[in-house]
Amino acid sequence: MKTLWVAVVLSFVSVGQPAPLTCNKLAKPVEKHPDLPGRWHYIAVSTEVCLPALLINSMFWPSLAVDITYKSTPHHYAATVKAKMHGFCVNETEDFFQKNNKLFEVNSENSPVGEPDVLLQTSCSDCIVLKSNDTLSTVSLLSKRPNVTEEELKEFEMQVQCLDFSKPQVLNAEHDYENCQYVKKFTEDQAITLYNQVFDRVKSARQSILKCLVDMLIS
Repeated sequence: MKTLWVAVVLSFVSVGQPAPLTCNKLAKPVEKHPDLPGRWHYIAVSTEVCLPALLINSMFWPSLAVDITYKSTPHHYAATVKAKMHGFCVNETEDFFQKNNKLFEVNSENSPVGEPDVLLQTSCSDCIVLKSNDTLSTVSLLSKRPNVTEEELKEFEMQVQCLDFSKPQVLNAEHDYENCQYVKKFTEDQAITLYNQVFDRVKSARQSILKCLVDMLIS
């Protein structure tokens, strides 16, 4: 399924368990893959360095969801990612192949290709954690619910820290993709409206962006 959202996700152990054991568990792929079909809401996303996810969230504060459906061929699925940004919506569909805890892109002959996404451990019964190694390496938390609990989010924050990824960006939880302007090409007025909204978002997030840049330089 890769990081389709760019072109357009944990296991919380008992308090007091040693950190190395916690990280070992959080970094492991799932042993039994979840039932994939249905709508999954993107809750939070982390990238290896802080800037990519921070900039995307700061500029666009997107709502993201993926609708997964069965294909006629076993273990093949179609994934339609829906993205909403400042009242504008886009969607993109691609097919993928699932084998155990791995999700592969498929070619025109429906054969798996490339490096797979990996489903990681989670204690959340209706969540998945997806690690993708693509142009932009990400770890994403998705849930059947549009929101998760504070404990579930803290678990994900611990997980990405164990994986040496940046602090996750919590995405917009407003998932109304019906009352939305679907566009293929922006008009001048739409582009100006979007620019003004992006400018206001970036201006309000400038301290976070500056801190991220400093942290990157230090590291």
